[in-house]
Amino acid sequence: MDQTFNFRAAPVPLRRRLNPRAIALALAALFVVFGFVALSTWVIRSERRSIELASRSDDTAMVGTISGSDDGLGETSRFSGRLAIDSTARADARTALVAARRAAAGSATFLEAGPGQLGSRASAMIFVDGPSQAPGVVSVASTRDEWGAAVMGPSGTCYLLRFAADAGVMYATGVVCTGDAALVADDPSW
Repeated sequence: MDQTFNFRAAPVPLRRRLNPRAIALALAALFVVFGFVALSTWVIRSERRSIELASRSDDTAMVGTISGSDDGLGETSRFSGRLAIDSTARADARTALVAARRAAAGSATFLEAGPGQLGSRASAMIFVDGPSQAPGVVSVASTRDEWGAAVMGPSGTCYLLRFAADAGVMYATGVVCTGDAALVADDPSW
């Protein structure tokens, strides 16, 4: 046997280095998930607050109707109580008219003042083709020469508003709460 020293190195385990790209992707995914959870939580809380406020306004509507009928002043008092309760719905209809007039500015028709165009001009409200079911939800319809809006008030009364270039602003109240129904409004006030 040979007396020389034979050094044989033991295998050295390779160290794995963390890939910076993988770390960045993991952090980005974590932020996306966190953002989604935060947005979902905010939406749920907002919905709950809206439902709570709506239930409070329904209680107020009932109190206003009861007190209006018990004070002995008759139909006029009940109607004025309903007007006070539904002030938000009437304000929404007027705000929608301002947005519609801006949308139709520069053109000879109201066809450019539909739900899609108005949503970007008055983002605090929801514009629909179908019926309105609450304040903040505005049903709109338009023809070449007329534009109509309908907003349901908390008392269950629908406030209709029609604008025509030749007649100006006309009003009505009703049960059917659509923009199409508003196109026949013909009273000078609510």
